[in-house]
Amino acid sequence: MSATGDRARALLNEINGAGGCSHPIRLQGETLNAATGELRQSTLKVPCKDRRAAVCPSCSRLYGADAWILVATGLNGGKGVPEGVATHPRLFVTVTAPSFGAVHTRRTSGARCHARRAHECCEHKIPRWCGVVHELGSDGLGAPLCEACFDERGAVLWNATSSHLWDRTMVRLRRQLAASAGMTTTELGRVGQVHYLKVAELQRRGLVHFHALLRADGAQGPQSDPPMWLTADRLEMAFRSVVRTTTVTGLDGASRCWGSQVDVSDLSSAEGDDRRIAGYLSKYATKTTDGSVAFARPFTSRREIERLQTSPHLRHLALTAWRLGGTKDLRALRLREHAHTLGYRGQLITKSRRYSTTFASLRGARVEFRAAWSHDDPIEGSFN
Repeated sequence: MSATGDRARALLNEINGAGGCSHPIRLQGETLNAATGELRQSTLKVPCKDRRAAVCPSCSRLYGADAWILVATGLNGGKGVPEGVATHPRLFVTVTAPSFGAVHTRRTSGARCHARRAHECCEHKIPRWCGVVHELGSDGLGAPLCEACFDERGAVLWNATSSHLWDRTMVRLRRQLAASAGMTTTELGRVGQVHYLKVAELQRRGLVHFHALLRADGAQGPQSDPPMWLTADRLEMAFRSVVRTTTVTGLDGASRCWGSQVDVSDLSSAEGDDRRIAGYLSKYATKTTDGSVAFARPFTSRREIERLQTSPHLRHLALTAWRLGGTKDLRALRLREHAHTLGYRGQLITKSRRYSTTFASLRGARVEFRAAWSHDDPIEGSFN
């Protein structure tokens, strides 16, 4: 009975040591007991640290918690960010992709999906209307009314260009703010700065959109207040203006822009929303393309995509990304490596350098905390 109890405790310690990871990595090497000087061969299991909930729920919860801290400290301070940022102008914005074809959707008003007085059909003899009031979570949401009419090529290439479009938008936002104050971008940097954190979400229709936090700071970043003229209203006005007019040109020579749906909320007047927004954004940092393990990792072949147990629409987009990735003119986009994200090539969560703390800082603090409780020090270079 005692031996069984010892084995159970050892197993529990092993699980706890790996943080409850579903796919721990086994390492072998030597450890040194700092108290006794004993050197011994040891086996360690360390967590896989995969951010995706569909792959490893335990590691993804830790990643999501770190993402929550990243968002929250940029809103309210902490972890080296002064608490004064809570008084700075802050916006919560959402920018979307343009339409590449009508899809089944759920109206917030409770209206029918696509109600039309005249029941017309497209050139492929598919109805342009849908009289269904879709339920939340319905399998049909996001699917095109007509798959043949949906521009899958344009959708994939928009995903591939969206990060560049965001970067261009932020550059033009700073220029717009400077111009509105009658100064150059360099002069603006001497009195004020704009920092951001954005999270990408792949919608059911297979197109990425961005949720982002924008914050106006002073010349020293979070440590200083922005100039009096750099208000939330002026920041919103400049952002809406550049979103309407910013375009980028893709490798195929086509011009790409944002969709018409743009949401902007002033967090200065929204009490109690900071915690909700932090939870909302960190949730998306642990998702795969469709929330399942099927799109968790890059595909290795076209056949693998064809066998996916997913919606036909997402499968078609992944196949389109794979096909385009094999063309000479678009090879630089590495679309085959990103077919599992339907062509989107960026990180799911990114931020400007001085928005808040970093993942590396949070992980470093956690390592130091755990090291203080460890009696055995790993011999550097021995574990593999």
